[in-house]
Amino acid sequence: MRWMLVFLVLLMLSFDVSAAEVCTHVDMDWLSRQAPLPGDAKIVFKKDQGSLCEVVLSLGGDLVPFYAGKDFLLVGKLFKNKKFITRDTLNSLADVARKERVKVDEKKALEKAKRKAFFQKNLKVLDDLTLFSFKPGKADTFLYVVTDPNCSHCKKLLPSLEILAMENHLEIKVILFPVLGSKSRNMAVQAICDKVAYKDYGQIQYAKDIPGCSQANILIDKTISFFSRAGLSSVPVVISGDGCWMVEGNDINQIKQHLGLNSQDRADASSVGGCAKDSATQ
Repeated sequence: MRWMLVFLVLLMLSFDVSAAEVCTHVDMDWLSRQAPLPGDAKIVFKKDQGSLCEVVLSLGGDLVPFYAGKDFLLVGKLFKNKKFITRDTLNSLADVARKERVKVDEKKALEKAKRKAFFQKNLKVLDDLTLFSFKPGKADTFLYVVTDPNCSHCKKLLPSLEILAMENHLEIKVILFPVLGSKSRNMAVQAICDKVAYKDYGQIQYAKDIPGCSQANILIDKTISFFSRAGLSSVPVVISGDGCWMVEGNDINQIKQHLGLNSQDRADASSVGGCAKDSATQ
């Protein structure tokens, strides 16, 4: 009996130690080895759930739950004894979620303000990067549009801008910024080397083995370098001719408001957006 009692005690101690160590190895270094995570990811909550470690990360201001084993990582929802563990955990972190969202929003607002100031100081460079324009006959002012030939949000915005330009005597100066990768660059090279006019720009299709030209390489490299210094990583972006305002994304109503145009239309939030490299059309 004595040896059995000793065995049970050792077994209980072993269980307690293993339970206590469920989350010991889970830190950002370990998580980054298991899954691709953005640079601003951080742990906001960590707790053992039986043989798994429940860990909640802040990713771009959103709280995302993960479940870690010894050498693996799961993403999903955890239920135990008919109890929704994941939901309860996230509900308990409501205040944390709000604070993380506020931090991200404040950071984005600051970055946007810096970009606007940068563009305002470098209007001459924006002119130098302009490839072509849409110019109604009586245009007396203009806007810059930073776009990618493979960006779906850009393609949705440009026709609306054309109508706006014709109705309000605006010139639309187009700058190609192939931020979405090699396919975008290929299409931008076609536009530059073939000296495509604005009216034909929307018809460009991806084609393999584009010969290219030195003019395209110089202009694209200069454009990428410039917008990298501005901290810009998504398109479209509309910038006023004097640099006093800009709109990031394809919200035509924001553009109208900046121009002082009365519009009772309100953009549907689900239809407003921009393209970044991870959302490129393949």
